[in-house]
Amino acid sequence: MKANLKLRAIHGHGRSCIWLSVLVFQYCFQLSASLIYWTAYVEVEYSDRVSNETESSRCECGVFGIHSPLELVSGQIVLPNWDPLACSGNTTFTAKDEPWIALIKKGTCTYAQKIRAAQQEGASAVIIYNQDGTGNATVLMNNTGAEGIVAIMIGNILGTEMANRVKNGSDVTVSISAANAYGLWYSSSWAYALAFTFIGITSMTMVYVAFLLIKRIRRNRQLLAQQREMKRENEKAIAKLPVRTLRTGDPEVESEEVSCVVCTDSFKLNERVTVLPCRHLYHKKCIEPWLLEHPTCPMCKFHILKGKIEEESNEPPSSSSSSPPPSGGNFCLAVIRIDQRNTSNSQTTDTAFGRPSDHDYHEPAIQTEHIYENPAFEKPEMMEHQDNKSRD
Repeated sequence: MKANLKLRAIHGHGRSCIWLSVLVFQYCFQLSASLIYWTAYVEVEYSDRVSNETESSRCECGVFGIHSPLELVSGQIVLPNWDPLACSGNTTFTAKDEPWIALIKKGTCTYAQKIRAAQQEGASAVIIYNQDGTGNATVLMNNTGAEGIVAIMIGNILGTEMANRVKNGSDVTVSISAANAYGLWYSSSWAYALAFTFIGITSMTMVYVAFLLIKRIRRNRQLLAQQREMKRENEKAIAKLPVRTLRTGDPEVESEEVSCVVCTDSFKLNERVTVLPCRHLYHKKCIEPWLLEHPTCPMCKFHILKGKIEEESNEPPSSSSSSPPPSGGNFCLAVIRIDQRNTSNSQTTDTAFGRPSDHDYHEPAIQTEHIYENPAFEKPEMMEHQDNKSRD
């Protein structure tokens, strides 16, 4: 039974480890999928209205938002009126031609709030450029809540240049198209990520197994401590059990049918036997090893420690208490009170009637009846006493 329970526990722990590994792999896969991002080709054309000169540049310097459509869009750059961050509730844009693309600077409010402000004004796309001092660095935008419009981020250098050209009166036209996908599975970093994932799962599994091992060791130690304590209690209880030597005339010696249940051998003369509280007796050398492991009577399953506890709980708190003595013992419940005056009178009376006075014999004037828990033990003595009185 214990082996089956251990096997079930091992199988349960194994299934737990498998499910834990599956969940970790699933989380890592979802995380890696969320880290995949697309870059954007940004083709810019500057037209000076005064000199009619045109400049153009093309670079893979944009990053699409997480929820942005990967579509090809183009249009003239338009800056927000009054607030370059487009965070105020009344942000407006002034566009001369359609389609147009809003150019907004990062900061203060969320990406989604900026994108929705431009989308409400009719923009076909939104370009957000990074803050000052960041150079050409870009970040992956979380544009949750503004998924229906193309939104990319570019570096501060390119965004600042386009904004200055627009402020100086030049026409800036931008074309946006999808470039390449990058992320955990599209770069050489996936091997490192996979290695770290494997190391993490292995470490978590080892920690979990170590926790189970430590828990089992502590449980075994507690069980061993309980067994040692129980053995000490058994030894104390065994030491208090009455031991007697079989003599001639004992019914156990004369009867061949009575035998020790532990070794199944008959009782013999001069053998030492142990008597349990339940009145069953066994060979001392046979019953003591048994009681160390099983502190119960082999015949009636009486627990020797339980008997000890009941005896202690039934013990009266003081001699002046009126409660009866504990059960199980052959104690006399009567008290004989002898009146010295009545005793002397009885001696005088006996002398007068011709009966010799015996100082060794005192018959009390008032004597209560002896009451025993087990009257069978005292019945022969009572009968002998009655016979003596009849002979007198």
